[in-house]
Amino acid sequence: MLTRDDLIDLIVSQLKPVKAEIPAPDPSTPVHRPKAGKGSDGPAGRIFVSEYEIKKMLKPGAKELQLPAGAIVSPLAADWLTLQGVRIVRA
Repeated sequence: MLTRDDLIDLIVSQLKPVKAEIPAPDPSTPVHRPKAGKGSDGPAGRIFVSEYEIKKMLKPGAKELQLPAGAIVSPLAADWLTLQGVRIVRA
């Protein structure tokens, strides 16, 4: 029997990427570039891990998931891991 999560994974795996056509920038328009410093470009060197990505990474029956030390885990992913009894190991 398929669960809701199985159906979502099946649908997402069948979606085709959409190629958006981005117009060329107008050379007369000034470009805003944030200054280097706190909050300008986000956290450098850190990755964000969503629930979908964790489900793809996790092997069936695994009770530990190894992630980089600075990885940011989404709240939904953290809740899902807790419900599954999976512990995050930071490397």
